[in-house]
Amino acid sequence: MSLKRALRAAAVAVAVLLPWMGSPSQAQEWRGWNIHVPDYPNSRGMDRFGELVMQRTNNRIRMRTYHNATLGQQDEAIQQMRLGTIDFANYNLSPFNNLAPSTNVVTLPFIFRDVPHLHRVMDGPVGEALARDLEAIGIIALAWYDAGARSFYTRDRQIRTPEDMRGLKIRVQTSDLWIDMMRALGANPTPLPFGEVYTALQSGVIDGAENNWPSYESQRHFEHARIYSTTEHSNVPEVLAVSRQRWQRLNDQERNILRDAARESAAFQRQLWAERERRSREIVVAAGVTVVDITDRRPFANLMESVYAKHAGTPQLQALVRRIRETE
Repeated sequence: MSLKRALRAAAVAVAVLLPWMGSPSQAQEWRGWNIHVPDYPNSRGMDRFGELVMQRTNNRIRMRTYHNATLGQQDEAIQQMRLGTIDFANYNLSPFNNLAPSTNVVTLPFIFRDVPHLHRVMDGPVGEALARDLEAIGIIALAWYDAGARSFYTRDRQIRTPEDMRGLKIRVQTSDLWIDMMRALGANPTPLPFGEVYTALQSGVIDGAENNWPSYESQRHFEHARIYSTTEHSNVPEVLAVSRQRWQRLNDQERNILRDAARESAAFQRQLWAERERRSREIVVAAGVTVVDITDRRPFANLMESVYAKHAGTPQLQALVRRIRETE
């Protein structure tokens, strides 16, 4: 090979490697936070994300997810990401309501018609608007995970219409939004820690609670609340995100790798979640649970006007509500 050709070949090799050379992300360990157990759909989605990133960066970005809230509870983990001490994470959006106002909209009751509608909304302009709001507080949203539709389950009473909820003591999360929603439906909201729901159902302290299929099944709540009514009143998505401090030190090629890996992991997580929901429903039905399938949720949704006015009352949030409702 002539000297000229050898130099040309070397120049090509350098050009190929240049995006990685001198990159701050080389040979760095990234720490990921996750609240769920290792075999949960979200956990497996995060593991897939890490595997794809490591493969496509030739292990220059090495990712390790710490499951089971090993690095702290969610509020702590959010603060750590904003400070840059946690590099990536999967968060529920509800704790962001006071930090990123647009997240209030996707936590509103009955805001999504069904799961396909949720996916179209979050993968489109509304999701981009939420991502901009999160970026402003130091969190880069890369993809949206499923967390399941929440429905009511009760000890003795089937819920088919809002009138069936009157007077029921229903466990809720400690949240003004959830308390206001229950009152609008005519129920008596009873805030309780999640870990106390089983014994509260068992003893009759509460008449019912609400959650998604996997939580209802895995926490054995069906043993004392034998009626599950598919109101699907809430379907709050979760975010797969990275720290803005890390993101700012990446080059364009690395950012594209992370975005693509995150979207692929979201598709994988959503599939796993749907499978988990089907399996949980089959388990509780086999155990003798009565399932009340509600096909028309409009009577419930029509009672939410005061909730929307209070929790999405600004022009900006009202505009997001309209965009969601207009999404086909």
